[in-house]
This record gives sequence, structure tokens and C-alpha cells, in this order.
Amino acid sequence: MAEILNEIVRDSSAWYGPDLANDTSWIVHLQPSHLAEIGAAMEQVSRRGLAFAALTRDDFPLPTLGPSLRAWQEEVVNGRGFYVLRGLNSHDYSDEEVGTIFWAMGLHLGQAVTQNPRGDLLGHVYDHGRKYGQIDVRGYETNAHLPFHTDSGDVVGLLCLRPSTSGGLSSVVSAVTIHNEILKRHPEYLAPLYRGFHYIRREAALTESPVTPHRLPVFGVRDGKLSVRLIRNQINAAASKSGVPLEPIEKAALDLVDALAYDPAVHLDMDLQQGDIQFCNNYTILHSRTAFEDHPEPERRRHMIRLWLTMDQRRPLADGFPPQNGYGDRQLIASALQAASRPADAAGIGNPR
Repeated sequence: MAEILNEIVRDSSAWYGPDLANDTSWIVHLQPSHLAEIGAAMEQVSRRGLAFAALTRDDFPLPTLGPSLRAWQEEVVNGRGFYVLRGLNSHDYSDEEVGTIFWAMGLHLGQAVTQNPRGDLLGHVYDHGRKYGQIDVRGYETNAHLPFHTDSGDVVGLLCLRPSTSGGLSSVVSAVTIHNEILKRHPEYLAPLYRGFHYIRREAALTESPVTPHRLPVFGVRDGKLSVRLIRNQINAAASKSGVPLEPIEKAALDLVDALAYDPAVHLDMDLQQGDIQFCNNYTILHSRTAFEDHPEPERRRHMIRLWLTMDQRRPLADGFPPQNGYGDRQLIASALQAASRPADAAGIGNPR
């Protein structure tokens, strides 16, 4: 039986949205000196003709911004669990250059991991015209509302290249607060959440092995640190595909997680502006997005760039709670880096339309 945390967590990782709505300390502003460093480094990269994945940290020096990024990241890893970096002058650069800048920031923070079986290292979140809910469609390929979930990296970065004409709010919620509330209201629900669930393997949904063979916990605890992993739609799809429905207490527990996440008294909504970068701890934060309407012109449509990072110091995780390492092993990551290092592939950073 997995260890269950039976104490209320009272540190800064357990927060309520309305409190942060009136406290903008989670928004960090880039300074003119930071922008000058970015500009100088980008000029060097352009002059040398380097593709984004060929870069090392030394190729994109950020003398004062680099240490600041690592200092701010401490709040993501050991504090509140997220922050928004504001003030990037993205309008001064091409889409490809903005992607390179975002990638370079990641180099100063951790190691990028692949975001799909194709080996993409910089994800593009925009409406591909696909229908949400189809078994082989991932939500970020649509303009639909995305339920609260986690991604597959220690830290998830999202850069707003262009916002939508309406909607598309980013929502975050503390999984630690959700755990606290479950402990207060229905502690009997924690056992099935720690036991976990089978997931549909989205990219293998139409194969002979569409469901994970082992259960993946929603919550796990080690060294006093609580961690979360949840994609409710994939749990529901696995139950449907396998023909094994969720037990009543399992469904009730997941329903309570959802209800707490969507409670305006618990989560925080934010409207990311052009150039904003959001960093989230994937083990303490669930994130969501509201549905959106796009501009009619393709070049103005909503477009986010996504980065999944693993940290040098990995989070201690409970046995049976595997770390989030993206979609591939080191060999796939190495192959993806090699492919993306070719200049001809660097255009993949920009708007793929």
C-alpha cells in the first residue's frame, strides 16, 4: 500500500486563486538590461547561422538574466509552483527567433525532453482544425476547452507568441490545495487516488496495446513532498477501451478533484499577453485552458510555444510514481536534437501554418 500523506500542507505550495489574484508577485518583469542581453545573444546566434537545437548555454550568454532565471525557478520548484515572466519584446523578432530565445532560456534552467513520438522539442499549441474528444487527437491541436491536467516534464514552459481574439485563458490550480481539501472533506478518497488508474496510450490508441499495463498514481508522497499526475480524459478513455469501468469510489474521488480544480475559490485564471512566459511545476500544479475564438487571418491566430524541461535536481518521487521524462528515452532526445540542429529544420520554431 502506498504511503498516504495524512497531514494538511501549510507551506507556500498550498495556495488559493483569489488570494493570488490580488497579489501579483507571481508576475516577474524583465528589465531593459535583460532585453539587451537577449538581443546581443540573438544577434550572435543569427550571425553564426545556428539552429536552436545546436545551441549550448555558452552560445546564448545571459550574464545577469541567466542567474535570475534560476533564482526565479526556485519558486517553481520549491515554492508556489509557478510564475509568469513578462516583458519579452517578441514583436522585435521573427517567430523563429522568439522560439530560439525561449529555447535558450530553457538551456539556462534544465534539459528539454520530447513532447510526442515524433520527437518535437518545441511544441506548437494552436488550432490544427481537429476535433477535440477523438481518441487519437490531443487537446492542444484544437481550440476547445482543456480540462485541468499535468504534462510530461518536471517543469512546463508556455510562451505566448500570439493571443486569440477572445477566450484562451490559462488556469492554474495548486494540487497541494486540492489534496488538503480532499483530506478535510473526504479522506477516504485518497486511497484510490494514490492507487491510481490505467491510462489510454494516446498515440497507440488504435493499436493492440492501447492501455497502460500498470496503474499511474494521481498522488504520491516522498520525503514529505506531495506530487500529482492527472489526465482525466485518458483515464476515462482507458476504462472505456478496456471495458473495465471505474469503481464508484474511484469516480467519486476523480469527480471531487475536478470540482475542486474548477472552483473559482481554488484556481487562478490569467490572460497571457504576447511575449508572456509561464513556468509551472508539473508535480504541484494542474493547468487548464478555456475555449477560444481565433482571428480570421492565419498570421494573427493564437499560437503558444511549449517547452518541457527536466531539472538537474530531480524531485523525490514515491515508488511506483515514475518521473515525467517526456515521450522518449535519451536516444530519442539525442536523435531529435540532432535533427533539429540542422539549419533547414530551424524553421519549425515559427508558425507552422
